Amino acid sequence: MKAFSLSEDQIARVIGAAAADELSRRFNRHADFLTIASWTQNTPLGRGGLSLDEEEKIACARRAATLFGLEADYLAERPAEKIADWAHDLAAALSAGLTSFSFKPAARNDEDAAFTHNADAIYQDAAAAANVLYGRRRLLSFVAPHSLLGLELSVLTPNLLGIEAVDARGMTPDELSKNLLFGDVLVATPTLWRYMMQEELQAPDNSLAVSFGEPMTPELAVDMRKSGFGVLRELYGSTETGLMAWRDNPGEAFVLFDHWRREGDGLMRLCPDGEARQVEAMDLMAWTGERSFTLSGRRDGAVQIGAVNVFPEAVAETLRAHPHIKECRIVVGRRGDGAARLIANIILANKTLPNERTARDIDVWCRVNLRQQERPQIYNFEMETGAPA
Repeated sequence: MKAFSLSEDQIARVIGAAAADELSRRFNRHADFLTIASWTQNTPLGRGGLSLDEEEKIACARRAATLFGLEADYLAERPAEKIADWAHDLAAALSAGLTSFSFKPAARNDEDAAFTHNADAIYQDAAAAANVLYGRRRLLSFVAPHSLLGLELSVLTPNLLGIEAVDARGMTPDELSKNLLFGDVLVATPTLWRYMMQEELQAPDNSLAVSFGEPMTPELAVDMRKSGFGVLRELYGSTETGLMAWRDNPGEAFVLFDHWRREGDGLMRLCPDGEARQVEAMDLMAWTGERSFTLSGRRDGAVQIGAVNVFPEAVAETLRAHPHIKECRIVVGRRGDGAARLIANIILANKTLPNERTARDIDVWCRVNLRQQERPQIYNFEMETGAPA
């Protein structure tokens, strides 16, 4: 593992994805999926590329440096015109040794919160994933590589397997259908899998589908098998804990990877340095055996929407700050395909009418103050008196 290395192209992909996330978190700047996927080594940091002002450039440089375990200002004080400049400087620094990674969770409770993991532990996770993906010819990834599981699955795992890694984020489902080959594995979140199924993605024989980030539903698994994926793998883990378990079907229990042990009702991680570390999973676990479990909800009340942890009460609190809203309660519903969605039950302030103007004003508020996954998809309005609107 000490000899493990990342290419400048791989580092550049991670930098681009991390920059998009940082701009969204810190500056409320959102780029579409295809635009982010197009950011490569040759993408300018300024005009014609990421279009970073000086404050944004410093923030993105710090995010990139700390993600790879370096001091926050390692890149911020270096001249750079393109993503390639940062990737080159990081590659030079990491050639002396990569000791840790630092990842921000998808939930945005604290924009500066990050979780640091020893590099050997991250490689251990990738090796575990490689064991259940062994025998594949190529790995195509539809997910961004800046998160813990995204990096492990789309970059580190194919490196360890010695197979080609293809960044599929810029491909349409039609292009994916044409590019998938016998023996490939495709990595995506359930939300992205639903999109690909709706667009009628077709897979060749002996294709493997990998899913993570939010619960896989039986209905979605059936659709994926019908599209040609003969084998499914669902992986479980989190930014806080690392990769923990896997299963083949939504109705089955998850099985711990070999570097995890059940410890009473908790968990023990066997680290590469020999340390046995107690870990509390982010989800409540119902044990079905010494190494198998099912999930029964998050400990912190979060729900997973589009592979992002969303806190309904925090969303409700944001909506309560709107001048037209006296009270708000957020509940979680399910669409026909099993995907979770937020429903906002709103009591309007005195003299506020439940008309199109009010709805439009609240919608604009949500677009400014909430990320896409945090925005309610259904609004139910009541007058302050409690009478139905």
